[in-house]
Amino acid sequence: MKDHSISVHERRALLEATRALVMGHVAVLPTDTLYGLHGLATSPGIVDKIARLKGYESPGRPFILLAPDTACIERYAELDAEQRGHVDANRDRPITFIFKALPATPRAWTSLGEDDAPRVAFRLPETPFLKELLGCLEAPLLSTSVNRAGEPPLESAEEIVKLFGDNVDLVVADSELELRVAEEGALPSTLVDLTCRPPKVLREGRTPFVLTMGAT
Repeated sequence: MKDHSISVHERRALLEATRALVMGHVAVLPTDTLYGLHGLATSPGIVDKIARLKGYESPGRPFILLAPDTACIERYAELDAEQRGHVDANRDRPITFIFKALPATPRAWTSLGEDDAPRVAFRLPETPFLKELLGCLEAPLLSTSVNRAGEPPLESAEEIVKLFGDNVDLVVADSELELRVAEEGALPSTLVDLTCRPPKVLREGRTPFVLTMGAT
């Protein structure tokens, strides 16, 4: 078992995380909800690599994408004025939004909607570490909770190192995140489908979705 964990407060954490991701490795990073398995979305084979770590038996399980800003989302997803308004109004909340994917968006990032058109899920994380990290990268991050399929998410860096230490390049530990999760519980992001009118909440998470621009 390799222990290559560093604190999110160490000055080298950003550099080490950037290096690992650019080289195509998987890194465990703290987010605005839980710890997550992350990979640079454009790295060859990264979707399959993370899926194997999770123990998914069938391909095609979609992951959330983390982006630095709305402009990044618009490179891969269709956004109209109303959808952009919802994203902007909830920017400081851990909410993941589902959009219709653009034709050029890699299908490995998508899942099919009820109309059989590809969908893609994005979140704009507001934690300082992730915001700075995403600003150093040229593509969004694939993100998913740190756990084997069917098991609850792991809540501490120590647990993560024990279970995944030999299979990830880096674990960035955040004691403040662990304290919050211990107090509030391991709550994921709220999941909202913006391809529906009005938007549809598919999963209630850590914070509620605020409707905007006249949506009901």
